[in-house]
Amino acid sequence: MAEADIQTGLYENTVGLVERFLEVATTDPIAAAMLLSGVVFVSLSAGVFGVLTLGSLLAPLKRLLPSGRAPPQQAR
Repeated sequence: MAEADIQTGLYENTVGLVERFLEVATTDPIAAAMLLSGVVFVSLSAGVFGVLTLGSLLAPLKRLLPSGRAPPQQAR
């Protein structure tokens, strides 16, 4: 029962948040521009962080795969 309450509350809060943002964005053009710039800023930073995280997780796997190059020869 508690799980259903959590899911319902999460859904209601998410819908309420979207409705509130739409209400703020439609009242003033400056508020809409500020909201849009915030969305762009957060999306870009989250995207860059996601790409860096994915790269750091996949880097060890790349080292395990065989490469087509021969190992470097040691200097004599």
